[in-house]
Amino acid sequence: MPKILVTNIGFGKASPTAINRLGDVAELQLNDRGLRHEESAMAELIHDATILIAGTEKISKKVLDKAPNLKMIARVGVGVDNIDLNVAQTKKINISYTPDAPSQAIPEFTLSLILALIKGIPFVDRMMHQKIWQRPMGRMLSSLSIGIVGAGRIGSKLIHLINTVSPQTKIFFYDPFVSTHDKAQKLDLGTLFKECDIISLHLPYTDDTRNLIDRGLLFSMKENSYLINTARGGLVDEQALYELLHSKQIAGAALDVFEQEPYTGPLCDLDNCLLTSHIGSLTQEIRAIMEEQVVEDVVRFINQKPLLNPLPGFNFCEI
Repeated sequence: MPKILVTNIGFGKASPTAINRLGDVAELQLNDRGLRHEESAMAELIHDATILIAGTEKISKKVLDKAPNLKMIARVGVGVDNIDLNVAQTKKINISYTPDAPSQAIPEFTLSLILALIKGIPFVDRMMHQKIWQRPMGRMLSSLSIGIVGAGRIGSKLIHLINTVSPQTKIFFYDPFVSTHDKAQKLDLGTLFKECDIISLHLPYTDDTRNLIDRGLLFSMKENSYLINTARGGLVDEQALYELLHSKQIAGAALDVFEQEPYTGPLCDLDNCLLTSHIGSLTQEIRAIMEEQVVEDVVRFINQKPLLNPLPGFNFCEI
């Protein structure tokens, strides 16, 4: 019987039937401690696993070299930048993921962050909990321009959501792989950062996009503008963003993802930075869908059936 190592935190809580299905076809080792495993722990745990069900844990060459029996990695999520894909390809390890499920939750979550920032909700909440009555002036979404960096599944759905909620809002986008959008006007990246009141990031994390939002782009942003990142940590130069926010050259930022997670860095000390703990797709409904999609592909793999959601280029062989 194959052995499945589950390192993804909380896997099966949203969809208990997912765990039951896996238990019928394989030996399971769950992440009972609810902690994100570091690289060294992953290397120790994975030694006899046939299949790995993973979250954002680092699956490096060091980890994969300790897994001689590993045949499949099932990623609960979209991004696979935590996996050494070159090594996985050399070892002919199958990879599946859940590309569509988060795209239903993250646009809604992103819009909630945008509205929270422009209305001053986090600041007022903090003041009220200190029994301080303050009434800062907010802004209307309809009067602002929004720039979407990355118009793929998630970015495109956010564009449509904003247009539905506030048809008067001017929406722009930058994406080197998308030429037109029916609800937004394309701009180059530099112009978008200089002209938009709100900038929201929806890019994958790759060698090309690491720190793409660098010091130059950040310090070119309009006064009283906002930056939102619900995509991937590492897209933004966090030190430069800290300096920008600390000097109050922009109105604020909201970050759900960070280069190092869990995040405990200097952005935590800023009142004008809204921070959340990588929860953009963490809804009961979407999490259940992701778990069920992962389990479906794992069971199909064990039963030697084609995967439904293979990562392109990583569908090598059956178990």
